Amino acid sequence: MVPLLKLDGLHAGYGRVPVVADASLEVVPGEMVALFGANGAGKTTLLKAIAGFVKPSAGVITLSGRPLPAGKPERTAARGIRMVLEGHRVFPELTVEQNLKLARYTMKRGAAFDERQEQALSLFPALKQKLAQYASDLSGGQQQLLAMAQAVIGEPEYLLCDEPSLGVASILIPEILRALRALADDGCGVLVVEQAVEPTLSYVDRVLVMDRGLIVLEGAATAYRDQPSSLKDVILGSTAPISANDRRDIHGISRQI
Repeated sequence: MVPLLKLDGLHAGYGRVPVVADASLEVVPGEMVALFGANGAGKTTLLKAIAGFVKPSAGVITLSGRPLPAGKPERTAARGIRMVLEGHRVFPELTVEQNLKLARYTMKRGAAFDERQEQALSLFPALKQKLAQYASDLSGGQQQLLAMAQAVIGEPEYLLCDEPSLGVASILIPEILRALRALADDGCGVLVVEQAVEPTLSYVDRVLVMDRGLIVLEGAATAYRDQPSSLKDVILGSTAPISANDRRDIHGISRQI
């Protein structure tokens, strides 16, 4: 089977500051993968490189066997990559319904908006009763649901989510993860960066851990569901299988990455 998403020897950063080092991975259709790591590990930069917001300095990214254009987010989006950024990126002065309608411009030509909106609202039912409300009146968690609903309307081939549970009430985290799982089960690839380890393990197929720019662990989620503390040890760096010579000192830009 041709991987839906493949990274081969990816290096990326900001100017002369290396952030992601020699990242390689393959994701098959319908697979949901979690990317864990401490602040500054390079997770967001990896997602931005895939989405085209950061141009890699080396390596190749392919979607369904075809290379993605490096550093060109509009062309990457045209290929079906969607990214939900951390921080509830919606238009606060517009209503929920207006925010959703904006997503029609990211749809494939000829697609039916009403059908896509109904699918998005079925995944995020908390939004159904709030279509007339301004996005600014929503809670942080509801704004995150709205941002994800916009991405769903855009018909992603592959969805990248950067810490969707950040600033979200704990009661909404399972709803977010269930929606991502449903998308994966429908054939969409999903790569989610998360800090909420234990709830995420219940929904994903595979886990990756980054440490200072390197992917230092890759494994099936089932191996850690009964012992999430062992995975947390790797994330915190106490048992990460990486030599000191391979580490990258990038803490100065940790909020960017």
